[in-house]
Amino acid sequence: MIADTIIRFPHIKKAGLIVLTNLFFFLAHPSPCLSQDLYSQELSQKYAGYLFSSQQYGLAAEEFERLIFFDNNNLLFKYNLIKSYRLSGNLNMGIKRVYYFYGTSTDTMPAILASEFVKLQILSDSLTVVENFLNQRNTLSLEYKSVISSCNLLLKGNYGVAQQMVNEASAGYPGFPSPLMSITQEANRVKLKSPFLAAGFSVIIPGSGKVYTGNWSDGFFSMLFVAGNAWQAYRGFSKYGAKSAYGWVFAGLSTGFYIGNVFGSAKAARKYNKNKKNGIDHQVFDFVRSDSF
Repeated sequence: MIADTIIRFPHIKKAGLIVLTNLFFFLAHPSPCLSQDLYSQELSQKYAGYLFSSQQYGLAAEEFERLIFFDNNNLLFKYNLIKSYRLSGNLNMGIKRVYYFYGTSTDTMPAILASEFVKLQILSDSLTVVENFLNQRNTLSLEYKSVISSCNLLLKGNYGVAQQMVNEASAGYPGFPSPLMSITQEANRVKLKSPFLAAGFSVIIPGSGKVYTGNWSDGFFSMLFVAGNAWQAYRGFSKYGAKSAYGWVFAGLSTGFYIGNVFGSAKAARKYNKNKKNGIDHQVFDFVRSDSF
């Protein structure tokens, strides 16, 4: 029936031949876009570069993992992978991959990977690991080691030693990072408070320990509360004698708040110191993340 139709209508026969010819040509010569391997190393490398430049670091890390599968010896792939993990905030995975690549022989890794390794350890607050690594013979330059050592000392709270190291390093290396010099100078201007001294002040004058730590309102309130309750207790005892319930209630309030204020002053000093240190720590972390060295 179909054959009769084709014979009866020649134009249908011609169209059918054209379709069959095109189909044969398509099968014999597939489209270039279909023959292109979407998972080739070249395309993955371009895509990884695009993701990294657009700050999609988590996705970039996945692509660099694929590239390392293609070429496990490519140093640039490894560097970009570890850096992507650091910039994405996945510090543990970055450290884990470094150890996977080099095991216990981290001192043999190239300088660009060693620099990423110590940055990952600093940002994860593994200061002992950083110190031990710097003491090894590795591929890091002396200038770079001085920068990392200064950061490590600042995070440990050794501001005076950090200032000495920065002064020596900046004198020897003209290109020493100026932001780190500024952070170190600011850290040395910080005057920490003594918890023992704060408690001692409050023993002598209630509330003065909190004034010492900069908590003026708390110190003034504590002084008024202790003094006010002590005065009420004195009035009660003066009026009703030693058995005065009124006097003992206010005496208890005054004594309890007095003791609490002594310990609270020491706590306030420790909190003051912690806040100051956290401020310096955040600046150091921001400096390490900035990639300015």
